[in-house]
Amino acid sequence: MKKNNYFIGYIALIFLLTIFFINLFSPSLTFSTEENRNLASKPKLNLDSVLDGSYSSSYNKYLEDQFFNRTMWKSLKTNFEKNIGLKKIDNIYFGKDTRLIEETSIPSAKFLKRRINNLEKFLDYYKDLNIEFILVPNKIGIYNDEIGVKNRQREIYDNFIKNFDQKLFKVNCFDILSSHKNEYIYFNTDHHYTSLGAKYISESLYDKKDISYDKYIVNDSFYGTSAKKIAYYNKKDTLELYVPKEEVSYYLTYNNEEKEYTSIYDKSKQYSYNPYEIFFGGNKSIIDIRTTSPNEEKLLILKDSYANSFIPYILSNYREIIVVDPRYYYDDLNALIEDKQITNIMFYYSMNTFFEDTSLDDMLENIKEK
Repeated sequence: MKKNNYFIGYIALIFLLTIFFINLFSPSLTFSTEENRNLASKPKLNLDSVLDGSYSSSYNKYLEDQFFNRTMWKSLKTNFEKNIGLKKIDNIYFGKDTRLIEETSIPSAKFLKRRINNLEKFLDYYKDLNIEFILVPNKIGIYNDEIGVKNRQREIYDNFIKNFDQKLFKVNCFDILSSHKNEYIYFNTDHHYTSLGAKYISESLYDKKDISYDKYIVNDSFYGTSAKKIAYYNKKDTLELYVPKEEVSYYLTYNNEEKEYTSIYDKSKQYSYNPYEIFFGGNKSIIDIRTTSPNEEKLLILKDSYANSFIPYILSNYREIIVVDPRYYYDDLNALIEDKQITNIMFYYSMNTFFEDTSLDDMLENIKEK
């Protein structure tokens, strides 16, 4: 019995030493394509960093990032923890059919006060324009019952809209998406909703239920950001596009560049790290879409990435659509609205981003008062 214990001990020691020397002599990597981020580099040793503890912290991060075949070990750890009954790893829950559900962002009272005050001023300033809000629940707002948690997103939404004229919220995305929750309206492994989910919202908002679409599958084998965050690769996702059979002509420019494009789809992103970026090639600071729609109204959308898959459905509704992402746009919003003669403004956000990102407030606070 003791010989067996010694043998197991030797094997374990050899294994640990092997991993140690592999890590020791493996070249340091600078970027992880799996996680789409820069990896920690080896920190420089000096007395000050040792004394204040920053060297130890940086070195531990370096070891974690540069560990040999770290994705494999992380995946083994995730699957082990799930198999022993853990319902959540980091901030990601395991739903039914390996659906990965990210936790809700809970806004602070200070954040809400700032957001409400800024929106009230904005709405008063542009009271002559048609303004509406589309706040799309994240997966947890639709599938909270799968993981046994309270629907905090619905609660946050209901409390928030009480501060405004509810005519600004023409559609309730919770009700729309909940009625289709058994369909493929959210990716299983990514934090975004699918083109189908966006289509249902557009149909309710613009009464487009009779429009016919051609359906294209552009990627049937990818893992989203949620899966990559915890290295859980047990189910792949499919990216589908729904293109109206009768589509208006249009052209667009990105970031005020002179080059014009004739498609909102960037095929170079079809099999990229994030296939969702097939819409416009990802987030841009500003996109200007000019169409041949007979409707002369001009729409400004202030948004996050959830709007990217929604916009293709509304091209026929406006002569021009200006898409601004406040996270990357730093120019004068007043001047943009006046120069483009905007008639309609839409706030289109996922709930988590709307209630955690401060860039929208930074933009609204720069609105000049009359």
